[in-house]
Amino acid sequence: MYIRAPDHLGDGVMALPAIEALRSLGAVVIDGPPWAEELYGSRCTDPPQADIAVLFKPSFSAAWRARKCKRRIGVRWDFRGPLLTDPIARGSGHRAEEYAAIAALAGAEVTQPPRYSPAAPPPADLPDRFVLILPLTNSTATVAWNGFRALADVLELPAVFAAGPGEDEALKSIAGPHQTLKPLPLPALAEVARMASGVIGNDSGLIHFSAAAIRGANGDPSKVHVVYGSTDPTRTGPPGTHPHALQPLPCWPCYKKRCSVASAAPCLEVPLNQVLSELRWQ
Repeated sequence: MYIRAPDHLGDGVMALPAIEALRSLGAVVIDGPPWAEELYGSRCTDPPQADIAVLFKPSFSAAWRARKCKRRIGVRWDFRGPLLTDPIARGSGHRAEEYAAIAALAGAEVTQPPRYSPAAPPPADLPDRFVLILPLTNSTATVAWNGFRALADVLELPAVFAAGPGEDEALKSIAGPHQTLKPLPLPALAEVARMASGVIGNDSGLIHFSAAAIRGANGDPSKVHVVYGSTDPTRTGPPGTHPHALQPLPCWPCYKKRCSVASAAPCLEVPLNQVLSELRWQ
């Protein structure tokens, strides 16, 4: 079986339960971005001559690359319906439910939320107790809350900031005097998230990953806090985490990379005091 994973880390984490369920059916090969090797434990770069292609990536190109597979399962999207033998409509519920429905067409049953178990040694200079802050995201204009530095300044515990590859300078500009971590392999970042007294960030790939890593070590993902802007926790939020958001606006959720109603997205104006009042660390 050939599996095309999603392109974005957050979606990749949401697809973890479906991919694990498919693995229970037999041998699979997983195609995806470079992080797929660390997230799923394997990665190929070309679709094999497989009988079944399960396409979690919803693009035309993914379906075209898998066109020689006998069955091609995925969401009808991006004009690729004719290339699919087993199409499903895009769901209105949580993205993970959509991935579970795709896996079900291949005969796999999804029964659990995302879990990530691998671990690796974390950096040696972490405080005994700290809060892990994940302030960056690819959808900066409508998803990135700008209060993380102010939050770090008033926390009772030390703040440790982390981000993905290539984001060092942007991370340091947000963190100011607070500790920043160099980009870590996913197994090491998983251990940092598990060690942290709490984790807070935007609706991003690293926040999804942190919740899955904590659950994978039988921890409580409610210590993960997510500040929402244009996205909806009931559709794309990591399950079991604590959401922070404004009351829904008429334009919310839009899932746009740029706000179409104002120069600065009003959904991101979540007050610092509101976030502080809801924080619960372990």
